[in-house]
Amino acid sequence: MKREELHKLLFETLCIIDDICKKENVRWFLDSGTELGSLREQDIIPWDDDMDIKVFREDYPAFCEAMRKHLPEYLHFIEPQDYSPAFYDFIPRIYDERYPLREETAEDRYYKNYQNRIGIDVFIFDVAPDSEFKRKMMKFRYKVIYGLGMSKRYQLKDEKYTGLQKLQVGVLRFLGKFTTTPKVCKMWEKASSKYQGQKTGWSYACNNAIDETCFYRSDLYEDTDYGIIKGRKFPVPAGYDEELTVHYGDWRKPPEDKDAFVHHADLEE
Repeated sequence: MKREELHKLLFETLCIIDDICKKENVRWFLDSGTELGSLREQDIIPWDDDMDIKVFREDYPAFCEAMRKHLPEYLHFIEPQDYSPAFYDFIPRIYDERYPLREETAEDRYYKNYQNRIGIDVFIFDVAPDSEFKRKMMKFRYKVIYGLGMSKRYQLKDEKYTGLQKLQVGVLRFLGKFTTTPKVCKMWEKASSKYQGQKTGWSYACNNAIDETCFYRSDLYEDTDYGIIKGRKFPVPAGYDEELTVHYGDWRKPPEDKDAFVHHADLEE
């Protein structure tokens, strides 16, 4: 399909999520490039081929229940443990079963084709400790748990690791063979929500890529503002400027190299 068709389908799914959350009074926000596009472009970023939203841990159970209750039959809400016995990552996803992103491969079948469908990723925001040292330890634990999950990946490209990193990854993958995907997911949930209920000044997306994990001041999310996508308003944090600056730097300036972004779909241009 063409990118414009993909954007239309993503937008329709986003509107369904928004309608459900309004109906059930569930708090959520746009996230990452989707949030940025709504504020800078007032639309989906022209070269983007997926969408991201965020939900805070305290709102996540209600979000899960609302999605499973109200999503139309062609949309499905999946969580990381649903890939079992495989492991992909810790990101819940709402996907449209009708539209593959690319020609199906053996790897897609291994992951039940969950990643080979048009969809929206859900990033869960948790409480982070005030101590910088404890935040570093959180990232370290996350890296260890993710390493255990790597034993259940279809394929791991070892060439991106250095000699010591290959050894570390190899050990974790070996140990991971003695556990299951649901257990790895439970370990991740326990570690990432360790400070839930505590009053700290920091929040973070507990299921973002490890190297992209950022910590944000919690008060950025106390109030809601709105971004615009195709003329419709969607919720963003009132502190979006600081949040996006922490994540992207000068987020108001479009990047020159659009091929630097990860592309998930094979599209006609």
